[in-house]
Amino acid sequence: MKAEVYSITYRIPLTDAQQTKLDRKWPDGDPFISYEQIESLLEPLPVEDLDWSNHSGRYFYFTVHGDDTEGTVAEVIERLERKLGSK
Repeated sequence: MKAEVYSITYRIPLTDAQQTKLDRKWPDGDPFISYEQIESLLEPLPVEDLDWSNHSGRYFYFTVHGDDTEGTVAEVIERLERKLGSK
Protein backbone atom coordinates (compact mmCIF):
# COMPACT_ATOMS: atom_id res chain seq x y z
CA MET A 1 0.00 0.00 0.00
CA LYS A 2 1.22 3.49 -0.82
CA ALA A 3 -0.18 6.82 0.30
CA GLU A 4 -0.20 9.80 -2.03
CA VAL A 5 -0.71 13.47 -1.29
CA TYR A 6 -4.25 14.37 -2.33
CA SER A 7 -4.46 18.01 -1.32
CA ILE A 8 -2.36 20.72 0.27
CA THR A 9 -3.58 23.83 2.09
CA TYR A 10 -1.70 27.06 1.40
CA ARG A 11 -1.88 30.51 2.84
CA ILE A 12 -0.83 33.72 1.14
CA PRO A 13 0.00 36.75 3.31
CA LEU A 14 -2.14 39.71 2.31
CA THR A 15 -0.97 43.31 2.29
CA ASP A 16 -2.95 45.91 4.22
CA ALA A 17 -4.42 47.19 0.94
CA GLN A 18 -5.46 43.70 -0.21
CA GLN A 19 -7.05 42.90 3.15
CA THR A 20 -8.88 46.23 3.10
CA LYS A 21 -10.34 45.41 -0.32
CA LEU A 22 -11.52 42.01 0.89
CA ASP A 23 -13.01 43.51 4.08
CA ARG A 24 -15.03 46.22 2.28
CA LYS A 25 -18.79 46.00 2.70
CA TRP A 26 -21.80 47.45 0.92
CA PRO A 27 -24.09 49.72 2.99
CA ASP A 28 -26.36 46.71 3.65
CA GLY A 29 -23.43 44.81 5.21
CA ASP A 30 -22.83 42.37 2.36
CA PRO A 31 -19.19 41.94 1.34
CA PHE A 32 -18.08 44.02 -1.64
CA ILE A 33 -16.05 41.02 -2.89
CA SER A 34 -17.95 37.85 -2.10
CA TYR A 35 -16.72 34.29 -1.77
CA GLU A 36 -18.70 33.50 -4.91
CA GLN A 37 -16.80 36.16 -6.86
CA ILE A 38 -13.44 34.78 -5.73
CA GLU A 39 -14.56 31.22 -6.49
CA SER A 40 -15.60 32.36 -9.97
CA LEU A 41 -12.28 34.18 -10.42
CA LEU A 42 -10.38 30.97 -9.62
CA GLU A 43 -12.47 28.62 -11.78
CA PRO A 44 -11.67 26.06 -13.15
CA LEU A 45 -8.58 25.68 -10.95
CA PRO A 46 -8.72 22.69 -8.58
CA VAL A 47 -8.96 24.80 -5.39
CA GLU A 48 -11.46 24.89 -2.53
CA ASP A 49 -11.76 25.83 1.15
CA LEU A 50 -11.18 29.53 0.44
CA ASP A 51 -10.94 31.74 3.52
CA TRP A 52 -9.80 35.29 4.16
CA SER A 53 -12.01 36.36 7.03
CA ASN A 54 -10.78 38.63 9.77
CA HIS A 55 -10.73 35.54 12.01
CA SER A 56 -7.93 33.99 9.95
CA GLY A 57 -5.55 36.93 10.20
CA ARG A 58 -4.15 38.70 7.15
CA TYR A 59 -3.95 35.56 5.04
CA PHE A 60 -5.81 34.06 2.11
CA TYR A 61 -6.18 30.30 2.67
CA PHE A 62 -7.01 27.74 0.01
CA THR A 63 -6.62 24.01 -0.62
CA VAL A 64 -5.16 22.72 -3.89
CA HIS A 65 -5.98 19.32 -5.37
CA GLY A 66 -4.19 17.56 -8.20
CA ASP A 67 -0.69 16.88 -9.40
CA ASP A 68 0.44 20.38 -10.41
CA THR A 69 0.20 22.14 -7.06
CA GLU A 70 3.02 24.59 -7.80
CA GLY A 71 1.45 25.66 -11.10
CA THR A 72 -1.97 26.01 -9.48
CA VAL A 73 -0.58 28.11 -6.62
CA ALA A 74 1.20 30.39 -9.10
CA GLU A 75 -2.04 30.83 -11.06
CA VAL A 76 -4.02 31.59 -7.87
CA ILE A 77 -1.48 34.26 -6.88
CA GLU A 78 -1.55 35.80 -10.36
CA ARG A 79 -5.35 35.97 -10.47
CA LEU A 80 -5.62 37.38 -6.94
CA GLU A 81 -3.02 40.06 -7.70
CA ARG A 82 -4.99 41.09 -10.80
CA LYS A 83 -8.15 41.39 -8.70
CA LEU A 84 -6.70 42.88 -5.50
CA GLY A 85 -3.45 44.52 -6.64
CA SER A 86 0.02 43.31 -5.81
CA LYS A 87 0.73 45.74 -2.98
